[in-house]
Amino acid sequence: MMNVVGINIRRLREGKRIKLREFARSLNLSASFISQVEMGKASPSLSTLKDIADKLSTTVGELIGEGQKISDMPITREKDRKNIKDLEKGVSMFLLTSPDNNKMMEPLLFKMNKNATSGGANYTHFGQEFVLVLKGEIEIKLNDSNYNLKKGDSIYFNSKTPHSFKNSGSGEAEAVWVITPPSF
Repeated sequence: MMNVVGINIRRLREGKRIKLREFARSLNLSASFISQVEMGKASPSLSTLKDIADKLSTTVGELIGEGQKISDMPITREKDRKNIKDLEKGVSMFLLTSPDNNKMMEPLLFKMNKNATSGGANYTHFGQEFVLVLKGEIEIKLNDSNYNLKKGDSIYFNSKTPHSFKNSGSGEAEAVWVITPPSF
């Protein structure tokens, strides 16, 4: 999958006539890292992939190969869920809806291995988020406050608030994560 991501990043970047070094500088990343991503030899974190999508005026979904609306079928069967793998170690994300450029929100299923996290530092982006824990325990950090959520608990927050998350339980955790506007 990362090869598709790299190909799409390069295609969009070159289509906008943005030089590799200029693009990397605008993201506060090294040109060699962006080059490795474009060649499929490195995987950006979820927050970096979101930043890349924003800089290219697209969505993460477009970068991973999700196209325009595939069908008018409003149901996404469990077996048909698109899995976005290894954006963060130990975190699997599944798209819960069909691709549609007119969506106003993006429902995702997060499955997190024990001790999995959203990565390094807190991150921010435009929009709002809603999380409902289905299994296990998840700690969500907003600014300097930690919120521990257990099965059945939910949280709603502005995505501009610096945030991060981790599986704080003793086993796998699962949550429905709704992001608006859609970024996948």
